[in-house]
Amino acid sequence: MGSNAWGCLGLGHKNEVKTPQIIPQLCNQRIQRFMNGGDFVFAINHVNHVFSGGNNWVKQLGRHTKGLGFEIISELNDKNITQICCGTNHSLALTTNGQVYAWVSKFENKSFENHYQNLFEELSPIGLGGFGTVFKVKHRFDEHIYAVKRVQLKDSSDKNMNRILKEVKNLGKVRSEYVVQYYNSWPETNFLYIQMEFCSENLRNILEIKPKVFDRDLGEAMSSYEYFISCEIFRQILEILKTFTPGMRH
Repeated sequence: MGSNAWGCLGLGHKNEVKTPQIIPQLCNQRIQRFMNGGDFVFAINHVNHVFSGGNNWVKQLGRHTKGLGFEIISELNDKNITQICCGTNHSLALTTNGQVYAWVSKFENKSFENHYQNLFEELSPIGLGGFGTVFKVKHRFDEHIYAVKRVQLKDSSDKNMNRILKEVKNLGKVRSEYVVQYYNSWPETNFLYIQMEFCSENLRNILEIKPKVFDRDLGEAMSSYEYFISCEIFRQILEILKTFTPGMRH
């Protein structure tokens, strides 16, 4: 059970899983042990055959076939694997006679070099300022639309880097339906990239188009329906403020 992000449960899909589900590929395999990676899982059966399931977009499953659902790693069938140790996107396998096999994702091995270009198709810039540049992007693997903020790291002093690290950690702590969702961040060359939820509208746009939507001239009084919508917008703004200031009251 769990969020099943990136299909990490090996069930063959990426949907949230709230109740236990059987994994058909592992039935009657007499599985003895499981090992968890960042978003993938290995299973070893009674004859030391290895099965892998979950996300495989950088080949962390140790096989060339499509990921998500569990499949046997045929290259290891005659290796008599007794133990596997997993990192975020890499793994080590130990045989009964002491031989070690390893595989690592191409991105982890490059220390995030060209990580942004490898992962995302840049569609258009959507924001520019002293904070950096925000781009609308399309993920090359899940094909979802995200916003990625690129911040130039002009000052590499410990004080400035600690400040940036603190800001990113704070973004990761915020979980609210009223706040843009934070997903990931990484350094690359002289930039910090921050992957966020993409929102097609912002508050300024909504306030500008609201009179037009309700067919109201500038200076004309709002209808009761528009007034109700405006109150709802104001309520959501207050919810955003409460998210960042937990002690705030209505």
